[in-house]
Formats: sequence, C-alpha cells, structure tokens
Amino acid sequence: MVLSSGRLIGIESFFSPKSLSVVGASGDRGSLGRIILENILKRGFQGEVFPVNPKFRSILGIKCFRNIADVPGIPDLSIVLVPSKQVPELVKEHASKGIKNVIILSAGFSETGEKGRELERKILRTAKDFGMRILGPNCLGIFDNVSHLDTFFIPDSLVRRPVPGRVAIVSQSGSFAGHAMDIAAFENLGLSRVISYGNKLDINEVDSLYFLARDRHTKAIGLYIEGVENGRNFVRAARYCSSFKPVVVLKTGKSEELETSVASHTGSLSGSYSVYKAAFRKSGILEVDSLELFVDSLKALTCLPRARGRKVLIIGHAGGLGLLLADHCVEAGLEVPKISGDLFKRVRSLTFPFASINNPVDLTASGSDEQASRVFEEAFIREDSFADIAIYLALWGLPQSSDKIVAIVKRAIARSGKPVVVASVTGDMCLRKRSIFESKGIPVFLSIQRAAMIAKLLFEAEKIQMNVKKEKIRKSWSNN
Repeated sequence: MVLSSGRLIGIESFFSPKSLSVVGASGDRGSLGRIILENILKRGFQGEVFPVNPKFRSILGIKCFRNIADVPGIPDLSIVLVPSKQVPELVKEHASKGIKNVIILSAGFSETGEKGRELERKILRTAKDFGMRILGPNCLGIFDNVSHLDTFFIPDSLVRRPVPGRVAIVSQSGSFAGHAMDIAAFENLGLSRVISYGNKLDINEVDSLYFLARDRHTKAIGLYIEGVENGRNFVRAARYCSSFKPVVVLKTGKSEELETSVASHTGSLSGSYSVYKAAFRKSGILEVDSLELFVDSLKALTCLPRARGRKVLIIGHAGGLGLLLADHCVEAGLEVPKISGDLFKRVRSLTFPFASINNPVDLTASGSDEQASRVFEEAFIREDSFADIAIYLALWGLPQSSDKIVAIVKRAIARSGKPVVVASVTGDMCLRKRSIFESKGIPVFLSIQRAAMIAKLLFEAEKIQMNVKKEKIRKSWSNN
C-alpha cells in the first residue's frame, strides 16, 4: 500500500468508480482501444465514460477528448493503453489532474529488461509523490460483476464473461485470468471480481487479498501467482484472508529452470518452490496444480460443506467406473471402507440381490432413484454412518434414473451437513443433465478423477480451517 500523508490507501475505489477515462481509446474497428470501450459499455457500467485520444472527436457516439487535462472534472479511475514510452509522462499528467487510481494495460516494461524497469521506476516515483495507486502495467485490469466494470481488451466472443457469483480471481497473468474466466463460464461458476495485476508495479496480490478478505460480495478466492517480492507480507495477508474465507492458489514456475521464463513474463522472480509451499501451508491456503482443479475447487468451496474426515461412500449405477473412482480416492489419500455388519444387512435389504454393496455401492442399471435415496439415508445421513463424504456417480440414460436424483442429493447434503460430490463424464447428455444439478446449486465434476480430487480438497479445507481457528485461539491466549 502507498503511504500518503501518513495514511494507508487501499484499492476499494478501483471497484466503485462513478467516472472513468480511457486513454488510448480508439474508433478503429478491431483495435484494443475500441474493444476496451465496447466492453465497458456492453457490461452496463453506469458511470460517466471519457475516451481520450487526439485523433478522434467521438468514439461509439461518446465525445472524445484530446488529452487528460481536457476531461471535465476528475475521473475516479483512468485506464491507460498507450505505448510504454509515453506512460511515465502521462502518469504525471494524471497526477496534475488529481486522478488517484490508474490501470496501466500497456506492455513493454520490466518484463522486457532494464529499460522497461526504468520506466516503471519513473511511474512509481510519481505515484508515491502524489498518493496514486497503480494497477499493472502489462495486465488486463479488472472484470467486476458488482460495478459492471470490464477493462479487459478481449472481446466476449473470444472469452466468455461469467455470470455474477461469489468467487473472486486474482491473477498475475492476464492470459490465465482470461482462460480462468472462460472456463468459469463453461463450468457455471459465478464470479464477483477478477483482478489481473501484471507486473505489480504497485498493487499486487497482498493488496488484493486484504481487499477481498472483507468484500461482502466474495465468498472464496482463487489466486494465480508466479512470484512474490515480500514473502512476509504475503503470508500475513494470506493468513488474514484465509481466516475469513477459503483461498485457493495455483503457483507456476516451480522448477529452477523456469525462473528465467517467469521473469520474462511479468518481470517477477519465482524463487524456491519449497519456500512457497511452506508459505502456503503457514498461510492456511489451499494449493492446486492445474487450471481445471483451480476452477473445480472454487466451485466446491462455494457450494459444498467441508468434510470432517477422509472416509468416502461411493454410490452409483456402474460397477467398473465405481471401482475406478475408488482407486482415484485411495490414490488421493482418502479411505473407501467396506460396508459390513448391520449396515451391510440394511443396505442389502434396500437393493436388488444382484447389486454390489461393498462400497462402491453399485445399484446396477436396473437400480432406481428410490434405491439411491434409501442408501443415502442408511449409509450417509444416519448419525451412525461411517462416511464423511459421499460421491454420487451420475451417469445419464439409465432406465430407472431420473431428474429426481437432484432433489435426493440436495436433501442428503442438507440433512447430513456433509458434502456429496457429484461425478460425471463428458458428453452432450452429461452436459445437459449437469445444468439441472447446477441450477439447484449442486456442482458436477466432469471426470471421476477430478471428483476424487475435490473430495480430498474438501477434507483438506476442513483441516486447514481448524488449524486457522486453533492459531487464532492460541494468539488470543498469548495476548492475554
């Protein structure tokens, strides 16, 4: 955070501007400057918009100004997309105007070498002198479903915009932010805000975590990082944020051989992965290792309860896939206990004689929704159930299975207070049926391996949450 007259300045105002300027806006069809303006207008931003470019009198029917000094009043936010060499002087003009918040989308800075780093140093000196906050450079900026602000210079025909939701994504990489948004839209994951901060000349992951920790529109946070400059500040911010809501992190540049590639991407040094891994664990945040699991985890953490243990009950209508799912669960460090004793007798009485009920429970293709409901009741909902997590293997087109299973799964979650992870496979029918589950707030994971990883994550999330609570209690006792 930047100090101005002894005061810490946060980044809240980036997400509630009533007016903004777009320096480098363009009327040329297909240009980045035009796409940005189109996206701002298309998203329904309600504030005043001031295009700035001496080449145009108006763009998209909006009056265009020759320079930032000509813009009436003082915009709450300014978006800059001009050649990097022009930016330091342009930031000075913003400072003279009294503008405090600037998003620099332009590339050509520290990621290119020493000349680019010198440009950044000039910008930062001005920002510190005038109490400005800078997001970027070399970034996409902000996509915000709350204020309807979209500074991304990618059209929605190439990257779909997700519907409003309770998940925020913070990304050092613009391309990662864009792809994560596109996958989130495909996976029906609603987003509150996306922050792409690029070279983090000023605003970085620490500022973002502090802001989102108290953001009432955000329930879970996904964080993509390549490297951090101040590990102590990062751990402090991440620990603070994870005490309010779950944080999922995807770290790239894990091997020493990739450090040069990381530096040339956003000008950041990666550092030793073992140090990062320890920092994540100390911070109480969950680490994942793929983009798919990144999105899956955020879906699960916003829709499902945590798992208090690692014992899994698998219910489905396909023996082979059920056994494969059990293998994935065991490989993930979960337990798939056999059903035995009185529970075995009770479940056997509820199913066909040819059904396999050892766990996985294979109701077979002849099994009905009613049978699945009874198995959930006996083996998962009852207080003496052995299972901490259930995975329902949802295959479509079975003669006796219908859309009623959605209400059955939802009831099992509500009555047990435990997670039911719905696993499926890809295909047209699966995608159509998935929408029925997800319209009722139950996420579906389109591979059995991904479902097993989510079951593991829900168990790990509960452990981390308990550790965070214990740490809070320990600190409160030590302070007293």
